[in-house]
Amino acid sequence: MRRVAFVITAIVASSAAHAGIIDLGSTMGGANIYTLGNFSATSSDVEGAVIAGGNVNVSSYSINYNNLAAYGSHAVIAKGDIKLTGGSIDHGKMYAGGTTSLQWAATPESTTSSPFDFGAASAYYLGLSGDLGKVESTGSVSKLWSGVVVSGSGKGGVDVFNVSADMFRYSSSWALDKLIAGQTLIFNVSGQNATFNNGGISFEPLRNYNVLFNFMDAETLNPKGIIGSVLAPKASVTEDWGVINGQVVVGSWNSTIQVNSNHYFKPTDVAGYDDSMPPVVVPETGTPSSDVPEPGTLALMLAGVGMAVAGRRVRSRAATPA
Repeated sequence: MRRVAFVITAIVASSAAHAGIIDLGSTMGGANIYTLGNFSATSSDVEGAVIAGGNVNVSSYSINYNNLAAYGSHAVIAKGDIKLTGGSIDHGKMYAGGTTSLQWAATPESTTSSPFDFGAASAYYLGLSGDLGKVESTGSVSKLWSGVVVSGSGKGGVDVFNVSADMFRYSSSWALDKLIAGQTLIFNVSGQNATFNNGGISFEPLRNYNVLFNFMDAETLNPKGIIGSVLAPKASVTEDWGVINGQVVVGSWNSTIQVNSNHYFKPTDVAGYDDSMPPVVVPETGTPSSDVPEPGTLALMLAGVGMAVAGRRVRSRAATPA
């Protein structure tokens, strides 16, 4: 029994070391945006749900118009206060750990217990960003005239690109090479100050891919125009106007950039990523739960155990004198 337990542990450790699931959305319950700190804006909208690890303070603002509530029923979840002056919170409940103040707006149903583990979520996203940034590139990003060319491995599936933010700062176009429509593209973007906007780059060429931009170093970020999801848990976003099409995780938000509820990142198995800290899933009861192996995954693990044990028996017999 001890030997079997050891083999299971070894298999799990080996799998975690060689591949893991990148899952941006489960921990925030499918929300459109999660900020580790405050979320504020003076106009514009987020089409899905908002979760903030600080206060939510918005005016002339719309939240969750497209009815994509977090954890199935919450339009807004805030660790601190919620203040809305003009606008709407649609299709869901709100939770505030502090006070609520809604003026010139309908008041949605409130819940009195937190449906979200803010500390665990923040730790998960900081870990995810840092660990994902260590994954080796399978493709490259290089200059092409006034734009960039993104060259994949040609194998499809998942391609990872490790690139400096300076590469995108003044780019005005994309050229794609050796990529297959529908595959996953992960950009690990280094640099404390990251922006795409100076060159007016269009993200349209990325529309048919599953895209995640991971800004593991960024402290300030201008992500407007992105088609794809954004992971920047240390960054503050203060730029105004523009659009993001995807899910967003940032340190803090004080911006009128519109966040649309499309191009959410699809969970993907990425070689070289260690997912030893799985996503924190918080059900409506507010009790955190960890992911468990799917039946197929468990079956494969047990099959591996069986093969390992069988192999041990064959070697033992071969080593036993006749």
